[in-house]
Amino acid sequence: MNLRQQLAADLAGRISGSTVGIDRGHGCLMIDNRIFAFTRPDESAALKLPEDRIAGLLSDGEIRHLTMGKRTMREWVVIPNIAAPGNLKLLHEAMAYVASLPKEERRKPTKESSKKAVINTAKKVAKRR
Repeated sequence: MNLRQQLAADLAGRISGSTVGIDRGHGCLMIDNRIFAFTRPDESAALKLPEDRIAGLLSDGEIRHLTMGKRTMREWVVIPNIAAPGNLKLLHEAMAYVASLPKEERRKPTKESSKKAVINTAKKVAKRR
C-alpha cells in the first residue's frame, strides 16, 4: 500500500458510509462503487462537487480546479492538505453529492469527434450481440 492509498484508508475511517478503492494507483473514496474523492501524491485530494459549490471554493486561493493533461475538470477540485480537520466537511459534501447523482449519468459528448466515437462504439457493441 502506497502513501496515497494509506491516506485514503485513513480518511475513509473518518467518513462513515464510504469505502476505499484503488484506481490508477490513487487511493479512492467511494460511495455505491462511485468515486467521490481520490488522493494525490502531495497529500491533497481531488473531490467531486457541484460546479456552483466549486465556484465558491475557488475564491479561497489555495483550492483549484483539477486539471488532467490539458483538460480542466469542471466538477472536480483539488483540496490541499485534505487530512486537516476543516476539510472533512468537504469530503462529506462530495460523498453526498455523488450519492445524489443518478447511477448511470453519462454526459453527452460536446465535440464532434467524441460523438463519432460514441456512435462507433455503440455500433460495435450492437454487432457483438
